Amino acid sequence: MNKIMITGATGKLGGLTIDHLLNSRGISASQIIALVRDKKKAKHLADKGIEIRVGSYDDLSSLNLAFEGVNKLLLISSAELNNVKRLQQNHNAVMAAKSAEVDHIFYVGLANPELRAYELEDVELATEHSIRAVNLPFTFIRNGTYLDEVTYDLNTAVKHGELLSSTNGKAFNFVLRKDLALANAIVLTEEGHQNKIYELVRSKLITYSDLASALSRITKKEISYKEVPNNITIKRLVESGVNAESAESLVNVFHKAIADEKFLFTSNDLEQLLGDQLTPLDQSIESLLE
Repeated sequence: MNKIMITGATGKLGGLTIDHLLNSRGISASQIIALVRDKKKAKHLADKGIEIRVGSYDDLSSLNLAFEGVNKLLLISSAELNNVKRLQQNHNAVMAAKSAEVDHIFYVGLANPELRAYELEDVELATEHSIRAVNLPFTFIRNGTYLDEVTYDLNTAVKHGELLSSTNGKAFNFVLRKDLALANAIVLTEEGHQNKIYELVRSKLITYSDLASALSRITKKEISYKEVPNNITIKRLVESGVNAESAESLVNVFHKAIADEKFLFTSNDLEQLLGDQLTPLDQSIESLLE
């Protein structure tokens, strides 16, 4: 019986991937191993019959033990924002996978890393090269930016009847986290994905103006769209109850990357993997509203 390990199992993407494996892909809990740093936070997974193993990307020896007997490893890239630490953490995971003789590694990184939208992508490329260098059978799952990241923008817009943007009217290639998790579950449970690279973004770009129009349709009230400087968008978010750090990160990182045209590439990969299970735009937005 193949054993599938999900790293970051108590995180949002890892948790949704497990849900899809159990609920739509016909995988039994006994086939799934959850890698976590804190066993207490994984009680809900253990209660389902999933094996829990404790390991940290910072601790190579813990990963060497945790990866034993794993056939398919979904390795979600480290969430560390310090590239030096992040590179070492991902390297530890790759070395442990090789040492444990994992049959197939499914590495989840960032889409189109050559564009360096977040200044983290060089680590993604280095990790991919490490996996190739140690000759591990692989699937590289390159995730686009979550539409979920604009949840604050969307809910603030509904509250005020106005969607503020600091994106200079530029477009971006949104994806919904739960759709990416389903893509993970699909490639983990189908044949034919070995040594493939998937750029998981949408095939059609959208703008903040499109988001405002969608909000108007969904809420059945007029939501206007307005381009303003970063500080004005941040101020509106904070006034609406978003903590300052989250507001600044959303605008200074995500809005800026859109304005700098870092998210203009498209791909059919996600649509081909998910088919009619891909969530339409309006339904995606509606799922994010409070």
